[in-house]
Amino acid sequence: MKNLLILEDHPTSAMVVEEIIATVIPGLNTRVVDSVDQLEKIEPSHVDLVVSDLVLPNSQPAEVIELVSKRFASSLRIFFTALDDMKIEQQVANSGGLLLSKSQHYRELMVKIQSFLKRDAVNLDSFAQRNEFQSLIQMPGMPKPLTIKQAQIMEQVSLGRTGKEIAKMLGMSPDTVNAHIKEAFGRLGVQNRGEAVSNYSVARKLAARLHGEEALAHLQPNVD
Repeated sequence: MKNLLILEDHPTSAMVVEEIIATVIPGLNTRVVDSVDQLEKIEPSHVDLVVSDLVLPNSQPAEVIELVSKRFASSLRIFFTALDDMKIEQQVANSGGLLLSKSQHYRELMVKIQSFLKRDAVNLDSFAQRNEFQSLIQMPGMPKPLTIKQAQIMEQVSLGRTGKEIAKMLGMSPDTVNAHIKEAFGRLGVQNRGEAVSNYSVARKLAARLHGEEALAHLQPNVD
C-alpha cells in the first residue's frame, strides 16, 4: 500500500484519521481533494486507500458513498462523518467500506482502522500488559516498549539535555546514560540520536493519545 487519497473540504477534519493511518502504515503518499468533482481527474489504479468525509459541498452523503465506491472499487475505503444515520451506516457496510464517527475516541478509531487495514502495528493493550519496568512508549511496528529508565532518559534527550545533564539529574554516570540511549535505539528502530528523538516523539504522542497525558507520569525522573 503506497497511495492515500483524502476527500475533505476542510483538511483539518481529516487530520486525526490521517495521523492514525500514517502511524499504522508509515510512508504513504497522500493527496487531498475537496470535492467529488475532482475525482474524475484521479486515476483509480493510483489509489490504494480512500478516506472521505460524507458532508461535502453540493453532494449528499449517499451520493458521496456511491461515487467513491464506484470509482475506487478496487481501493480500500474509509468514510467518516458526524451524522448519525442508520441508512448511511448500512450503505457504507454494503459498499464494503468502513464508517467512522468523528465523535469516537482516538483509541476506538485506532482499533477500527487497524482491524479494517488488517494491521497490528500499534499494541493497544500495552497499558495492561506492561510490567513494572516497562513504559508506555512503544514505536509502532517494534516488538518491545522502552523501559521506564530508557523512556525517562529519552524524554530528557528530546528536551535537548546533554548526557552529563541527564546523568546528574538521574543520579547515574554519563556512561550509564549513554548505554540506556543506545539500548533505546534498538527499541525505537533507529541508529542515531536525531532519529531516536524523532521516533520517540511519535511514540510519546501516540501513548498520550491512547492513554492520556496523566498516564505518562512515569516519564518524569522523580517517578520510579
